[in-house]
Amino acid sequence: MSQENVEIVQRFYASGPSDLLKAEAQVDQAFRDFLDEDFEVRWPPTWPEGEQVFRGREGLAELFATLRGSWAEWRVQPERFLDAGDRVVVYVRMRARGAASGAEIEFERAQVWSFRGDRATSMRIYVDRSEALETVGLRD
Repeated sequence: MSQENVEIVQRFYASGPSDLLKAEAQVDQAFRDFLDEDFEVRWPPTWPEGEQVFRGREGLAELFATLRGSWAEWRVQPERFLDAGDRVVVYVRMRARGAASGAEIEFERAQVWSFRGDRATSMRIYVDRSEALETVGLRD
């Protein structure tokens, strides 16, 4: 399933807007087409909000609410997809604009997507791309 998993993640990114704050309308479609009902997103422990886990549809609604609380825009642009067997590493560039300040930030991260069959079960964000590669047994 390895190359198939890469294609699933690529289709996921192609199916919705890059601005997560505008993606909420596509949640049902994402669960129907790509995500396991218990799909979870894990934020890194070093983020200002600390490590958080958002699980299922309710978790994604909470994730959107958390982002809207601080940000006017939160864009995720995939740059590279790496086949790691039953997981996929995605190098992403994130851009955000503060809701109150209007200040813009940009940073690079990695995501590790895990699968069960043809459904994504989780996506974990890594601040350090090399740590994401190490997690799945790959190297720079």
